[in-house]
Amino acid sequence: MKKLLYTLILVPFFGCSGFLDEVDQDLLVPEKTDHYAALLLNEFNYQYPIFDQIDYMTDNMVEDSKMTTLDKFDQKTTYTWQREIEIDEEGNEITYINEAWQYMYEDIAIANYVIELIDDAMGEQSEIDQVKGEAYFIRALSYFNLLNLYGQPFNAASADVDLGVPLRDDIGVEETYNRNTVAEGYALIEADLTEARQLLEASGLTTSIWHPGVAACDLLMSRVKLYQQEWSECIEYAGRVIASGSLSKVSASSPFVDTSNKEILYSYYATNPVFSLYDSFGKVQEYSYHASKELINLYDDEDNRKDAFFDAIDDGTGKYNYFTLKYQKGSYTSLGFANLRVGEAYLNRAEAYAEMGDVASAVSDMKALHAVRYSDPSVVSYPTDAAEVLDFVLTDRRKELCFEDHHRWFDLRRMANRPEIKHVFTLINASGAKLGTETYTLLSDDPNYTLPIPLKERENNPLIRNNERYEKIPTIDEEIIIP
Repeated sequence: MKKLLYTLILVPFFGCSGFLDEVDQDLLVPEKTDHYAALLLNEFNYQYPIFDQIDYMTDNMVEDSKMTTLDKFDQKTTYTWQREIEIDEEGNEITYINEAWQYMYEDIAIANYVIELIDDAMGEQSEIDQVKGEAYFIRALSYFNLLNLYGQPFNAASADVDLGVPLRDDIGVEETYNRNTVAEGYALIEADLTEARQLLEASGLTTSIWHPGVAACDLLMSRVKLYQQEWSECIEYAGRVIASGSLSKVSASSPFVDTSNKEILYSYYATNPVFSLYDSFGKVQEYSYHASKELINLYDDEDNRKDAFFDAIDDGTGKYNYFTLKYQKGSYTSLGFANLRVGEAYLNRAEAYAEMGDVASAVSDMKALHAVRYSDPSVVSYPTDAAEVLDFVLTDRRKELCFEDHHRWFDLRRMANRPEIKHVFTLINASGAKLGTETYTLLSDDPNYTLPIPLKERENNPLIRNNERYEKIPTIDEEIIIP
């Protein structure tokens, strides 16, 4: 974990008034509430610890079959769900691929530091409450991500024994530690969100979109309840967000994520996107993977999200591949690349209604969302059967939240009937000749839906138990090349 003496990487909108004028800019020791606020903003918003290759594991992405094997090789271990994603098929260690664990625990260490020491900071009580509330929120979101990457998928019948992730809520240091259960993980997340909400409400401060507020706490809690299949509670928390918030129309003509959009509750992850279609000169960058045809075909012609969320690029043969714009500044967002927004509250509540058999309420929420997503909502045909409504909501969730944060992978993990996913990896040599194809399968009940604990962590802590995963052996079709 990082030492609690920081060299901050400064971004203009992260700074807090007076902070940098009063201390050495190389060594910043938090003393005032402004200092702690800057610490949280810089650490969490500057380098949000997303698992970089999260979407390569989903059904939302496929390879470009024309690209060479070498071009696609860096993503192969995750794209094909290998047992050890940090070791490639040639035996080389890929040191950067599973760093989310380390960075998320670094954020948790900083949140713990703020929570433990902020009460002694110089500043108004309202400022202390605000910063402390934000620290609880960041810790909750960090543990939520860790639990759904490295912990077993939630199962109410076995959550008390299923392995989650190690939980630390103080600034002490332990050389070895064990994993807590999934149930214990969710209990801490809920407690943190409850505390965050109380503190943020008590502070009474008006903050920018870069700070989580009460509505952000309610939205994340509705997601936490949804993942635990606590439908009534999910409906309650999502309802709070909907009652206090509003939806906005989606358009390809201007960024959807913007300070003027009241649907955005909290924006974060402001730099170093995992994907950027255009470089700083507006030139299209070459990528070896793109959005799957299956995903793109889900959008109706009247669904404005297709043009707002994607750009279609000619691959040189007259065929168009679609690439996400959600990591493109000036296209989809003028703020951060990850956002909590009111639209998710409608999806969370609609799914909970559908699970409870309340078809009318589920459809009503979907109609409200579609009213600002479609140019002509009347073209949408809504199902009337409870099971069909649930599938309908989950499909729209996929369309709405694709390529945002960890949403699609997390949703796949928690589905009662997960789809079987097949990824084809085409073998192309440096001359462009096709040598064959490898087809990999992620089974519906596959243990590889849970990531392995990082190799470095297992080496440093031999007591930690790794997740059991399958070796992935492809079916192979070889090409016969005639000289």
